Amino acid sequence: MDLTPIEEELLEHAWSFRNRAYPHKSGTKVGCAILTDLSNIYGGWNIEGLWMTSIHAEKCAITNLTELQEKILIIAVVAETEKFTPCGDCLDWITQFATKECVVMTQNKHREVKTYTLAELMPNYPKN
Repeated sequence: MDLTPIEEELLEHAWSFRNRAYPHKSGTKVGCAILTDLSNIYGGWNIEGLWMTSIHAEKCAITNLTELQEKILIIAVVAETEKFTPCGDCLDWITQFATKECVVMTQNKHREVKTYTLAELMPNYPKN
């Protein structure tokens, strides 16, 4: 799969943000980078609490852009696992702040990239 320069840059940012992760319980570090409709890049990483609470990398990144009312064009999520996509809760957040054309990219520990449209991952999401 050939990536565009911006997709490659976004994945690099996601891996860099992953270094900030605090996976207290699972040991799995996750990084996320978002490209918005205003060409800004925001990042996030997972933080696991001592008890039941945790913040996923996608939500961490999204909290950086909500005040600006920007929309997500591409979201890249990376982790040292085999197969994954954002969880349902994160997809709900992504959908609320994304363009209709939003692309979700994942890259695993083998550096394999999977690309999805948000509609593919959330086909039955309620329409406003």
